[in-house]
Amino acid sequence: MQSGETLTKLPQIIEAATRCFQDKGYVATTLNDIAEAVNLQKPTLYHYVKNKNELLFLVLKNTAESYNQALEAVVASPLNPRDKLDRAIRQHIHLQLEHPGTVTLFRDVGELDQGYRREIRQALKRYRELLQDIIRQGIEAGRFRPADPSMAALFVLGAVNFVHRWYRVEGPRSIAEIAEFYSQTLLQSLSPS
Repeated sequence: MQSGETLTKLPQIIEAATRCFQDKGYVATTLNDIAEAVNLQKPTLYHYVKNKNELLFLVLKNTAESYNQALEAVVASPLNPRDKLDRAIRQHIHLQLEHPGTVTLFRDVGELDQGYRREIRQALKRYRELLQDIIRQGIEAGRFRPADPSMAALFVLGAVNFVHRWYRVEGPRSIAEIAEFYSQTLLQSLSPS
């Protein structure tokens, strides 16, 4: 059972770890860096987490859970499948571009211990399956052209997951404009005619 202090300090530690991993990379970041960022001694960190690998897991888990919860809300909504996919694409781009550092940390999944890696991959699979369900519903309702829902979901994810690589806050397009373009373009590509 975690104490109240652990529950209040752990989110600060996870946030500090996120920033350190973003700034220096997972491999180059030390527990000393993270402890310093939250004004703790390194040995004190071990009251909250086992090691740096657990911290990476917690950062990725929090991010994956937030994406899954957001998409689950879209799936559960009364919207038709086309509007669900529109909302899912826009939401994904907003989440990604408003918190770009957390997305880039998914490249470090291979650094995780096997159990942690399995759990994160399950969470990523869940997201893909939710998107796939929206597309399947759209195909069955005649809102999307007949296609393999799995391939269509991978197509959408392949497009939207790359946006953070080129987006710049000071660039000529707002996040809303980018989300609009991607949503309209991807929906058009899945349209029956």
